[in-house]
Amino acid sequence: MADIQTFQRIRDLRDREKQKKQKVYQEAVTAFENQAEQLYERLKKKEEAVASFEKEMAQKTVKAAAIVQHQQYIQRLDERIESLQPSVQQARQNMLQKQLKLSAAHMEVKKFDKLVELRQGEQTILTKSEENKDMDELSMQQYLYFQNR
Repeated sequence: MADIQTFQRIRDLRDREKQKKQKVYQEAVTAFENQAEQLYERLKKKEEAVASFEKEMAQKTVKAAAIVQHQQYIQRLDERIESLQPSVQQARQNMLQKQLKLSAAHMEVKKFDKLVELRQGEQTILTKSEENKDMDELSMQQYLYFQNR
């Protein structure tokens, strides 16, 4: 039977690995949040630009040059949005992969926790059994000693 300290060392090693994966996952989450925030800002700018132009068109007549300029601005925002969407999706996939690795590492640590706990329980039972045998032996010796007296 392997020693409990061996399993505890392996558990500590797995725990350190889990902590490293936790850090990598947090970095992936931060990268995803940054990418998603940039996309959100672009979408928000586009929405505001469309709303302000529609408001301006409703209030007064607008020159054709302003319409063209506005359409070009919206088109540039659309292009930026289109260019950001793949990077946001890639950051999301990266984050999800890191999360799966973190979950696997967490499960490994839990397995070794359970294994150490079981081994400690077995060790406690074995120790108590040995103590009981020693106490029985001692009682028997005392009984025989007093019997022979």
